[in-house]
Amino acid sequence: MIERQVFVTWYTPEEKMPKEGDITVVTVSGGFSNVTYDHAFVLAEWYEGDGWYFHDENLNYTPVENITVHAWCDLTPYGSGGR
Repeated sequence: MIERQVFVTWYTPEEKMPKEGDITVVTVSGGFSNVTYDHAFVLAEWYEGDGWYFHDENLNYTPVENITVHAWCDLTPYGSGGR
């Protein structure tokens, strides 16, 4: 039998923020115009003072008050380290 192991940890933004500039997977809800996200997985980076930068152009053009980042995933065990 193959045993499944969990290598990543999910954090809420209230608990902890990712290292600045690291690419992470986040779950987001919100939308603008004709695009709506409901707990969708997207790639994002966190920058102190600037907030989240999303690797999805629709989200980058969405007013920040229309987006909720529910959680982000620490991908360090898989070799994440920014760009």
